[in-house]
Amino acid sequence: MKRLAIIGWDGATWDLLEGLIASGQLPNLGALRRESVWGTLASVRPPVTAPAWVTLATGVNPGRHGCYDFNVTEDGYRKIRPLQTWDIGYRTFYEVLAERGRKTILVNLPVTHPPLTDQITVTSLLTQGENAVFPRDLPSRHRSLTGYRVFPDTARRQRGDLAGYLADIRAVEAARFRCARDLWEEPWDVFFTVFSGMDWVSHEVFPDLSDGALDRHPEALGVIRDLDEALGWILDHLGPDDGLMMVSDHGFRVSEGTFYINEWLESLGFLRPDYSRPALPASHRMEEEAQRAFLGDEAVSTGRLRRVHESAAARLWIKVRMKFGLSWPYTLIPDPSRSRAFTLTSESLGIHVPNGEESVLEDVADSVSRLRDPFRGGAVFASVERRDDVYHGPFTRNAPHLVLGPGPWGVAAAIRDLKGAPFHRHRSGIHAPEGIFLGRGAPFAADRRVEGLSLIDVAPLIYYTLGEPLPADLDGAPREDLFPPDILDAFPPSFAPIEPPRREKRDLEDDAIQDRLKGLGYMG
Repeated sequence: MKRLAIIGWDGATWDLLEGLIASGQLPNLGALRRESVWGTLASVRPPVTAPAWVTLATGVNPGRHGCYDFNVTEDGYRKIRPLQTWDIGYRTFYEVLAERGRKTILVNLPVTHPPLTDQITVTSLLTQGENAVFPRDLPSRHRSLTGYRVFPDTARRQRGDLAGYLADIRAVEAARFRCARDLWEEPWDVFFTVFSGMDWVSHEVFPDLSDGALDRHPEALGVIRDLDEALGWILDHLGPDDGLMMVSDHGFRVSEGTFYINEWLESLGFLRPDYSRPALPASHRMEEEAQRAFLGDEAVSTGRLRRVHESAAARLWIKVRMKFGLSWPYTLIPDPSRSRAFTLTSESLGIHVPNGEESVLEDVADSVSRLRDPFRGGAVFASVERRDDVYHGPFTRNAPHLVLGPGPWGVAAAIRDLKGAPFHRHRSGIHAPEGIFLGRGAPFAADRRVEGLSLIDVAPLIYYTLGEPLPADLDGAPREDLFPPDILDAFPPSFAPIEPPRREKRDLEDDAIQDRLKGLGYMG
């Protein structure tokens, strides 16, 4: 294989795409699949953008690369800051290839800011400041990169202009493709482009899309059809000796609604809110919708927050006052110093137990196991496991003590001051553990479906298909069923040691990054 193009469709799932292929909406993907080896691609735990793409880029589990969330905790859980590349504890494939003289181009691959190489990098969700294009003189060569936008206009989303928000997602992705198309002319061995639109659209309207109600959201369908057209352009511009991979970091499923996990932990006596640090809601769309009416600038004392949160009569008084114009914007966060168990963000999909106290671990795990869906019955979480049973490596100590298996409910970590039942029923789209994989070109097989592939196997495939030695200690490996018979025997993978990463931590504009993530419906 001379060169390798990798296309990421963030949040893509065959559950949705197969119906669109069958109805003729995605002709390029349908034709490509018939020429390729393809199947589901298991995500990581949790199946969230940041740890998933880092796992793909490194070929090791989060216990070895250290990324579990969009955020990193510091100061004994008192501070949360956005994840950056200096937090990646294992070497990425693009660092290793650059050291070997290979040229990589990365467009919108999450967790690439600040860049780890001097090669072309257009950064993604966790970009610090306004500059997402590196080297900095790149826009002078490609005008499409001038004024590059990482995010759509989330203010439209917060105003309730869903159609306008979906249209702007489409505009952002169209501009991203124009950038990728221009950068295609640069020299490269690996060209990796991630399109985020599938994920953003699915968070908003996945239930309608999965039900086949495509006419309700024409701009959402337009985003997906635009991705197929971009795929067609890339296929037309690959050389005869070039290979192609398509991947997604996770899939999507329809959710029953939102489960406010910290409110539930508080009701069981495991958690106390921090009344000195009220926080605005920052989770998924349904949580923001529920809190939008409360937004305002009125300052409220710690004592008043405590009284409202702990007193049903005070909460009723506030709700009555709100009908006459009082704004009440506050949600709360856990107080780590006074809590025995808590969830820091919804994306972590885990529960921290300070000091790892065994009796608390057992009590919380038992409570989670017995927790049932109040509407349909059945477990709220697919599983609850100790972190040492899920991860391995030196950074396992940074994971939540209890790791929850994704279930039919979305999770919010915010504690509503005007609390109600911890289950808020509302159909929406949430992440699912099964994404997509597709490989075309030698040495991949053609027209074959495979099962059991994992994100952790993608980096080894990148090395192998380029004829490069694999780092000797990866968790993943090239899978025999991806290739024609005897390929791995005839061309066995070679291995070479790599040096541990040397990372430089820098100052961070974390407030700006957090605001961007909140606007997109992340965190909470």
